[in-house]
This record gives sequence, C-alpha cells and structure tokens, in this order.
Amino acid sequence: MKPNILFITIDSLRNDRCFGKNRNVKTPNIDSLIKKSIYFSQAISAGDQTGTSLSSVFTGIFPIRTGQNQINFKSDFITYFDILKEAGYHAYALVPDAQFFKEFSMNFDEKVIYFFTDRKKKQSLGTGLGDKIIAKLKSNEMKEPWIYFVHLMDLHTPFSVPNEFDKQKNGETKYDRLVSYIDIWLGKFLDQINMENTLIVITSDHGEYIPVTDENISEIPSIQRFLSKGQTSVSFIEKMRMKTLLNLRFAAQTYRKEKLKKELTPYEMRSFNTRSALDLYDEIVHVPLIFSGYNLTKGKVISDLVRNVDIFPTIFDIIGLSNSIKGDGRSVFPLVNNKKLNELPAYIEVGINLAQLVNSKNPKALPKIIGVRTSEYKYLRARDNLEKNVRLFDLKNDPLEEKNIMDEKPDIVKKMEGILSQFTKDSKDDAGILTDEDIKKAKETLLKLGYI
Repeated sequence: MKPNILFITIDSLRNDRCFGKNRNVKTPNIDSLIKKSIYFSQAISAGDQTGTSLSSVFTGIFPIRTGQNQINFKSDFITYFDILKEAGYHAYALVPDAQFFKEFSMNFDEKVIYFFTDRKKKQSLGTGLGDKIIAKLKSNEMKEPWIYFVHLMDLHTPFSVPNEFDKQKNGETKYDRLVSYIDIWLGKFLDQINMENTLIVITSDHGEYIPVTDENISEIPSIQRFLSKGQTSVSFIEKMRMKTLLNLRFAAQTYRKEKLKKELTPYEMRSFNTRSALDLYDEIVHVPLIFSGYNLTKGKVISDLVRNVDIFPTIFDIIGLSNSIKGDGRSVFPLVNNKKLNELPAYIEVGINLAQLVNSKNPKALPKIIGVRTSEYKYLRARDNLEKNVRLFDLKNDPLEEKNIMDEKPDIVKKMEGILSQFTKDSKDDAGILTDEDIKKAKETLLKLGYI
C-alpha cells in the first residue's frame, strides 16, 4: 500500500519565520517538526502570486511556459494530482473560494470550499476550519491511499489576529503573531497523523512584506470602507467614484511613506512594499519546505537550492511512483541521501498589479518583471525589454539585496540573461495575459474583499 499524503500550503508564509538565526517567532510545533524532518532551507517559489506559484507546484512547469495566471487554472495541463488518481490515490481538498482553487480541483474525489473572498462570511482556522481539518484527519472517511490538500489563508493580508493571541509575547508584529497562532493548529493536525504511513509536506505559495510597524500602508480602514460602499448602477459615475477613491488612497499611502522615510532605513521602508510591485526580493520568493513522515531521514537541513517545481517529483520519488510529466521539475530526493545534484536555476515572476486591474487602460498587460535566482545571484528585468528595470544582486555578499551590481558585473548579467532566455524562448504567447473574463472575476473578488 502506498503511503497517504498530507500536503499543506500556508499562504504568504516566509522562510525566515520558520528557519534561521535571527528568527524570533514563537513556533514550538514547527521547530519540533523540523528536528525530525527534512527541511530545504533554500526553497524558491516561482512567483509572488498564489495562482502562478501553485500552478508551478501542481504541473511541475514554470508559468511562463504554461501561460497560467493567478486568476484561473488552465485545465488543459495535467497535474500531479491527476497522475496520483490514475495510480489509485483518492484526492481530497480544503481550499478557499478563489476561482483558481475551484478550477484546478474539479476532478478531486471531494473538496470543501471555504469562504475567504467574502469578508462578511470569511472563515479561518479559529472559526471552524481547524476543527474541520482535525475531524477529517481523525475520521476514516478518506479512502486509502489518499492525498489531502489543505490551503490555509489565515496569514494572508489583511491580518486578523485572534484577540487572545494579539500580544507581544507571541511576536512583534501581527504577522508574527499569526504565524505563532497557525503553529498551534499545525501541532493539532500532526497529532492526528500516523507518521509511519503518511508523507507530510508543508510549504507556502509565496512570502509577504511585513511592515516594521503595525501600520500597514496599503490597508487604510476608513478609505477601505468608502471603497466598499456607495456603488452605483450608472457605469461612468461608478468609474469616477472608484477612480477618485483609489486616488485618495494612493495620496494617503504616499503621505504615510514620506513621514516614515524620516524614521526608517531604506531596508525597513521596503517592508511596506506590496506584492506585484517591480521587485522580487527574497522576502517574497524564499519559502519554507518541509518533508516529514514516511521513510524519511529525521532531522536534516539541506541548503542546496530547490524550486517549487521540484516538490511533486520529489514526492513521487519518495513514494515510488513514476513521474510521467516532462516539465521543469526534478526529484531532489538524492540530496537527502547525500548525493550531489547540479544546481538548476529557479525562474521567478511578478504577477498582475491591483492597479492594472482597477485603474489601468491596459489591464491585460504582461507581468512587469521576470528573472532567475541561483544560490549566488538574482537577476531581474522587464519581461518585454531586456534593458529595462535590470537588476543583479550578489546573494552571498549582499543577502538583503540592497545593492544593484549590474554595472559592475556585466559578465554575470550576460550569463544570467542567457539562463533566462532559455525560459523565455519556450514561453507561451499568452503567458501572464489576463482575458476579459479573468479581469471580471478578479474585480469581483477584489470587490468582495473590500478593495474596490
């Protein structure tokens, strides 16, 4: 009998909140799990948006080659869940009510869709989801062998910390307090698992910027309330209202930033960035990756670079299942047995900006930034222009990515561009482009969340 698989993705969880010397987050269950698991300390996500990142995980192919975007999942691509089902696995899921999750999980044996996009009905671990997961794991309802996929949104902005956990002892920021809160629930889930016959994989879709103060520039409650009220059925009036209020929010954000610049360092100011900006700092693409349970060496940290496209090929290798997907991913399981693997670069990309969806004359614009990351360097540029927004960071000597060395290292720029060109030459013409239907769905989601 093949082992069961518990696959958990925690939305927006950064690697540096799970592992590292400077960590100050209270996570006893994650700490304990790492001590008896395989931890990949240099795992890189393919992008800054859930859809583009997880589509890479599920297909083993980078989004520039599939045309997947963060709104929809294109069903013409086979997923590892499809292969598992063909091999006799039963697929179960608990996922949020975003279009992407609804579409990729259509062929699952059972899926539970919970509310996230509707603020009035929003569900979280503490409002029933955690108990649902525990009940599922405790029951004998899932037919073996099973894969149970759970995607948790509790760490996604806007941060909502339970009152009893919103204390400094649980972390300096609301983000950190939520990580500590999620850790408690992870411990409860793992208590229900037979580690001998279950492979456990825990990772994230992407990281998040964590403001150094609790003042989140992008979340201005008074303006958020204005944005979510007073809609009119007259289209041109509605557009004017929306544009006015968005401009008001932008002005308020600009004022806040200028005030903070006098008090904070450039690196601290970066903590107020938002995803889908012109950057892909490691705060966003460096994610945790834990393999635990079934037939695995206990307590091993692997510092070799791995990509999120490698996750399922590694799962298949561990459980002894043939991988029929010829994509970008490969099994990194040999690293567990101290075997050497040649490093493969990670492709990374920026998703669609909120402003493009709401206020742009061309919301179908391509993602602004693409790049590659190796263990030594990160190279970024505009997708449609080889000479625009070019950046090169020396990750060994400049781990905070504070100094662009593109002018100092033209030979490295050329080398990294050569790597990136291998991805772009095989790109889909529609990679990153949103259809009118995509844009409509995205706006509906943003409306429910209170952003517009």
